[in-house]
Amino acid sequence: MNLKSMTQGVALSGVVLGSVVTAAQPATAAAVPGPIDVSFPVSCPGFDVTLSAQGKLGVIDLPGGRQFITGPNLKATVTGPGGSASYVITGLTKIQNLSDGGQFVTATGANLIAVPKANGHPAGLYFTRGTVSWTLNADGSERGGKFTGKGTVTDVCAAVA
Repeated sequence: MNLKSMTQGVALSGVVLGSVVTAAQPATAAAVPGPIDVSFPVSCPGFDVTLSAQGKLGVIDLPGGRQFITGPNLKATVTGPGGSASYVITGLTKIQNLSDGGQFVTATGANLIAVPKANGHPAGLYFTRGTVSWTLNADGSERGGKFTGKGTVTDVCAAVA
């Protein structure tokens, strides 16, 4: 999987980058997460926010075209025009490459997920807790609805607007 496209199309997982995420750390087979300290803009409806993340992030390549993205001790602050919100995003994102070039993504635990403008809804940033899933097309665009699963989803853009 292309981590850059996942970051743009999904999120920082564990920093949107589901969440995701994240900011172009190369994928390795090593299971040891490395330090990350990044800031970048994320689109919200009508404005951009700045997402800053510090902690550790690891990308683990697995057999069968699968990847795990983990963020132990990963913290993120999202700053918008109306304030800021901070999150501990230590969830796990599992990515399964599909035969058509798309990806099936499942985020468990606490994650930040950046969602592209697609399927009639605006771009946004969401904090998820529990288990949520979604599918991406080969070009990184969303297939179907935003999220499925039993997890909770909080609109971060609304919180910092």
